[in-house]
Amino acid sequence: MLLTWLVLLMLVGATLPAVVRGLLPPLPKRITDITPQAVVVLGAGRRQHDGQFSLTTRGLRRLKKAAELADEHGLPLLVSGGMHNTPLSDNEPTEADLMAEQVRRRWPGMTVIKEGRSRNTWENAVYSAELLGVRGMDEIILVSDRSHLPRALLCFQSQGVLAQAAWQKRLPRQEWVPSAGALSLVPEIWYEWLALVWYHLRYL
Repeated sequence: MLLTWLVLLMLVGATLPAVVRGLLPPLPKRITDITPQAVVVLGAGRRQHDGQFSLTTRGLRRLKKAAELADEHGLPLLVSGGMHNTPLSDNEPTEADLMAEQVRRRWPGMTVIKEGRSRNTWENAVYSAELLGVRGMDEIILVSDRSHLPRALLCFQSQGVLAQAAWQKRLPRQEWVPSAGALSLVPEIWYEWLALVWYHLRYL
C-alpha cells in the first residue's frame, strides 16, 4: 500500500512544473561579459515521410527562437546538425540543410552558416567552433532545449567558445497546476543527466 502511494506521488509530482523545473540539470555559471558575434542553434533530428525529410517539432522550435534572436541582434546564424548516427546518402539533406532552407524562406536576407558534419552534441561544438574560428568569432548565443543546454554549453566551452544560453520556454507559468507538458519533459531530463555523466567520462 505504501509503495502504491509513493508511486502515485511520484507520478503526480512529475506533472507539476515546479517539481520538473527542479529536476533540470543546472546551467554552468553564467558568463556575463560576452558580446555575441553569432547565434548558434543545434539540431534535434530529422524525420522522414513519403521520402521527404523535415525537421522535428523540437528542432523547429529551437530554430524559430534562434532565428528571431539573430534577426533581433543583426547577427549571423550558424545551424549545426548532420546525420545523428544514421547513414546519410548523397541525396539526403542534413539537419543543417533543412534548417537553412527554413530560415531562408522567412528571413531571406539573414546570413546562414551551415555545419552539417556533426552526429552528436560534442561534434556540434567541435565543428561549429572550427567554422566560427575561421571567421574570428568565439562569443555566441547558443540555442537548444533547456534540458540539453548544460551539456551543450560545456562542450562549446571546452572548444574555447564563450556562450550565452537561450531557449524557448516550455513549462507552464502555473507551477503547481498539473501539466502534460511538464510530464513529457521528464524522460528528456533523465536522459540529459545520464548523457552528462557519459560526456564527462568520454569528452570533458
